[in-house]
Amino acid sequence: MKYHHGDLKEALVQSACACCEENGFEKISLRSIAKEANVSQTAPYRHFKTKVDLLAAVAQCGFDELRERMERSAHKTNGLDGKEQFLEMGLAYLEFGLEKQNTYDLMNHTSIHFGDYPDLIASSEATFTLLVNAVSRIKPELSEEELMSECIKAWAMVAGLVAILRKDSANLDSSAGRARELIKKDVKKFLAQADILF
Repeated sequence: MKYHHGDLKEALVQSACACCEENGFEKISLRSIAKEANVSQTAPYRHFKTKVDLLAAVAQCGFDELRERMERSAHKTNGLDGKEQFLEMGLAYLEFGLEKQNTYDLMNHTSIHFGDYPDLIASSEATFTLLVNAVSRIKPELSEEELMSECIKAWAMVAGLVAILRKDSANLDSSAGRARELIKKDVKKFLAQADILF
């Protein structure tokens, strides 16, 4: 992405997002992003003191995109019951984790201390709130503690599926390989049959 005029910070973040997805977040540097955006080597430092500051902005964009995908999936199922909306949101999460693998890895990496970045915390919490609201619609009788427990269980289930489905399925002779292929054939059916909430 070549920067010409306007919002330099946004141009740098978008360049970093593209580089992250193409090469992995480990390969990102403030110098490489400056080159990608066609600005001076010192320009990124006006907005990001360290590489981690830039990575936090990329992770925030990831949570923003994930939340938008989940919201679109929920809107697509307006008029259907809460369980169907929940399943569609789970599929949206899976699709994001599989399509944007390097961004997804950054969002869950320990190199970023979320407490240092209020905007990142706000974006991640807004995404989690979508899950909380979906579960509360399905099970309005849950206490606050029970609701959080169910949300963590659902989140762990779908995040685990992302990890499983990303593994190399070349060895289909193994029981794990065959199970993975069965899940891939109909992920929605698997989610519906899994004992997450229902």
